[in-house]
Amino acid sequence: MPLRSSAFARQKLCLDFASLKHANLKGLYVSPVPDEPLQWTAVLSVRKGPYASALLRLSLSFPASYPSAPPAITFAQDVFHPLVAPLTTYTLSSARDSGPVDPRSRLPPGGLVLREGFPEWFAEESESEHGDGRREPHIVEVLHYVRLLFCTPELLDAVPLEAAANPSAWHAWRSYRARVLGEAAPVRVDGGGAGREGSAATQQQQPGGARRPGEWNWSGVWEDRVRKVVAASRAEGVLFGGEGGEVISFAKMDDEALASVMPQIEAVAAGG
Repeated sequence: MPLRSSAFARQKLCLDFASLKHANLKGLYVSPVPDEPLQWTAVLSVRKGPYASALLRLSLSFPASYPSAPPAITFAQDVFHPLVAPLTTYTLSSARDSGPVDPRSRLPPGGLVLREGFPEWFAEESESEHGDGRREPHIVEVLHYVRLLFCTPELLDAVPLEAAANPSAWHAWRSYRARVLGEAAPVRVDGGGAGREGSAATQQQQPGGARRPGEWNWSGVWEDRVRKVVAASRAEGVLFGGEGGEVISFAKMDDEALASVMPQIEAVAAGG
C-alpha cells in the first residue's frame, strides 16, 4: 500500500470535520484540537441505553497514514465497557497470547477497540484482492459506531470474548443480560470457538483450583460499575473543575442565564 504523507491526512481531516455538520451525531460533540492537526476531542452525551445520562470525554488521535489506518480513540475516565481498556492496563484488542503483535491492535489505557466494527482497517493486505483498494471507513461511520456502542445493547451482545478489551465487563454484561432477558445472551463464536463461553477451556479451573472468570458470580456487577461510571462522569469536579484548558467545556448557568443564550445555541444548531 503506498504511503501517504501527514499533509494528506491533515487535508482529509479538514474535509471530514466539515462533513460532521450534516452527520446528525446526536449527543456527540466534536472539535479539532488547536495546534494539533491530527488530534480531535469529543464529548459523548449518552441519551439512552445502558449508559444513559453519562457524559464521556474522549480523544481521537489520527496517524499520518489516515485514512488508510484508523484513529486511536481513548476515553479520559475509566469506562466499564467490554470494548474499552481499563485505565490501569495496557492491552491488546484481541485475546491472542502468542504470535506477532500488530501495532494497530495495541490499546493504551482507556483505548477503544475498533477492530470489531471496522475489520477492514486491520486486515492483512493478503486478505484483500488489492492491497491499496481496500475500503477506508469514513470518520462519520466511526463516530456513529462509538455512539451506538453506548446505547445499543445488541451491539454489546455481539461482542465475542476474544475481542474484549475488558473481559470483566464482558462477563458482567452477559450476566446482566441473562437476568434481564431471562435467558443467556447469544454468544458470538469466532476463531474456532475462542468466544464460546461454555467451552471446555472456560469451564476448566485454573492451576491451584482458582475459578475462571466465566465461573465467578457477576450478579449486580454490571449495574454497580456502570452506575459509578455515570456518576463519576457527571461529578461537578469533572464537569466544572478543570483548569480551563479543555476545548469543549461546560458552564454552570442558572435558568435566566441559560434563557439568554438559548437563541444563539438554537441558531447554531439550525446552521444559522
